[in-house]
Amino acid sequence: MDASISSTDERGRPPDASSAQPQPQALPPRQVYDARLQTALLRIAYKNTTASVFVHLFASLGAAYLAWPIVEVQALLILWLSAQLVLCAARLAQVARSRPIFRASAVLPLHVIRRLRIYNGAGQLIVCLVWASFTFWAVIHGTDTIRHTGLIIISALAAGATGTLAAEILVGRLYISGMLLQGSVALMLTTRPDPVIALLGVVFTLAMLVVHRNNHQVLAKSLMLRFANQDLVLNLQAEQQALAELNATLEARVSQRTTELKTLAEHDALTDVLNRTGLLRWCEQRKDQLGHDDAFAAIFIDLDRFKQINDGLGHTFGDRVLAETAGRLSDGVAPDAALCRWGGDEFVIVLSGPQDSLHDKTIALAEHIRSLVEQPMEIAGHDLSISFSAGIAFAIRTDDDISEAIHCADLAAGAAKRKGRGVTESYNCALLTEQERNLTIAQSFKSALERREFTVAFQPIVKAGSHRVECYEALCRWVSPKLGRVSPDEFIAVAEETGDIVKLGAFVLNEALARLASEDLLRHGVKVAVNVSVRQLVAPGFVEQVRSALSAQRVPPRSLVLEVTESVFDPRNRTVILTVLTALKGLGIEIHVDDFGTGYSSLSRLHEMPISALKIDKSFVQALDTHGRAIISGTTVIARDLGIEIIAEGVETERQAAQLEELGINSLQGYLFGKPSADIGQPLDDAPQAKAG
Repeated sequence: MDASISSTDERGRPPDASSAQPQPQALPPRQVYDARLQTALLRIAYKNTTASVFVHLFASLGAAYLAWPIVEVQALLILWLSAQLVLCAARLAQVARSRPIFRASAVLPLHVIRRLRIYNGAGQLIVCLVWASFTFWAVIHGTDTIRHTGLIIISALAAGATGTLAAEILVGRLYISGMLLQGSVALMLTTRPDPVIALLGVVFTLAMLVVHRNNHQVLAKSLMLRFANQDLVLNLQAEQQALAELNATLEARVSQRTTELKTLAEHDALTDVLNRTGLLRWCEQRKDQLGHDDAFAAIFIDLDRFKQINDGLGHTFGDRVLAETAGRLSDGVAPDAALCRWGGDEFVIVLSGPQDSLHDKTIALAEHIRSLVEQPMEIAGHDLSISFSAGIAFAIRTDDDISEAIHCADLAAGAAKRKGRGVTESYNCALLTEQERNLTIAQSFKSALERREFTVAFQPIVKAGSHRVECYEALCRWVSPKLGRVSPDEFIAVAEETGDIVKLGAFVLNEALARLASEDLLRHGVKVAVNVSVRQLVAPGFVEQVRSALSAQRVPPRSLVLEVTESVFDPRNRTVILTVLTALKGLGIEIHVDDFGTGYSSLSRLHEMPISALKIDKSFVQALDTHGRAIISGTTVIARDLGIEIIAEGVETERQAAQLEELGINSLQGYLFGKPSADIGQPLDDAPQAKAG
């Protein structure tokens, strides 16, 4: 085996830190002695040397004791014994010097192994020579007792060497051969040769050499198996450690991935703020940290007219605006609050605190984030400003469902949008009632159309001065068996939102034309005015729908007036609306703008549309004694220059009628001349003027 695979000594002790890590290798042939095996064998040899030294020492003392009475020159015996003592001391000293070397490393370098082997072999061979001198003297000059004692001693030492020197094959062979063969040689050189015993000595030598070789092979195999077992154990330990490290790595990766998945599951990918799941989980965790008197507050943020950004600049640009807005909101939110992208262009902020101070804290936060968000932003070369409508609601107790508070804040934000956007509204119970009613209206609307629960009322429009009825405005009314009387302000807004306004508008148009034809008002030149929403104008086939309705009721186009709102000036649908209105105008239908002055500032754009008349909103009529007079006067002057007539609605008193006629108003409408009614009056030339009430 290669020396690099060693990791323990023959006692199974771990190597020093400097030793190499074992690598799995196949067991090498028994004939190959590597540094690892040689080190282990040498260590065993040196360990056995101590016992061998003491055996030699006691054998020397015994031999000297027996030889003392018969030796002729006792000084030589003393010299021989002294040599044995010195040799034993030297060998013990060598063993002592080898111990630090063996402790220093589990595998010795080859040159160190050779040096230590030489020292050990030299000691063994010198011992053999010293005993040879005693054997020759005992066999040749000694008595039978001394002769037999010497032969027994060297035979015993040789037999013992088959075990003690099993670790050293060469030294053991030389030692055993030297010990036994010297006796055979001495027996043959004596004056009384004993060839039988000498031959037995040779045979015994061969037998001992075989035993020694077998012992050496058994020892080597044992060590090699031990090394293999140790390597196997170390490899298993290394594999277990590697597996443990792998498991630890996998656990760390699983933990990291779990954290990442949790982050992904609880955060919005675009803005990196919390999503709905993350916000609700934050609220659940926050509950455990709140005191008995603490509560939650929710701020619902809905960006104003964000759809215009997506439609005008693209959704990619809109995403960048959302990310920038989220960053500004994050800057304004304290660490003890949570920011969430609720969906689309909606964000939610949840904060908590003592109930007595939470309201003021929430209002202050709403104002602060508004100041941050409404600062001009520059994105991709475009300068723009963002505003938002916000709603605020509170969860009075911490065990209340925060989702309900967020829902209430959403309702408040919707109310803020209806009030004109860019404001913050606090929730009240009326908002929930209104929302529930709107939902009920929306659910009942479709079936109401099918059950013909809608009716049409008519309100007269009179000529200024003569007050003769020249037109009736068709107004839709709904009396529901479930809801009772539903205001047009309620169901028209719901129909606009759901898209059902298209069907409702078609119903009103057909009903109005049918009534106009049935009441025989056409020959008197009376017209009917029908309100039309932008949704109807942009719906495919609207012009053909109007033409078909006129044809079905045999009403000439000049008898129909379509009233539109100022939203027709919205640039988003300008091209489509202009095309439709031009086509209707081409049929002979008049186009009037209803509630003029309450929406878009359109005076400078009146020439862009085929408008026949403007209807001044009743709010300006009610303010005739203040600012309303100047607004109506200015509008009348501009409209007259453009060839557009002016109709004033909401006229309730004779004084208002006189003031409006003085300003040059062409037509009047209001309770002074008649409330909306299912009956259409007879506008004959001799008919009396309409009165209020």
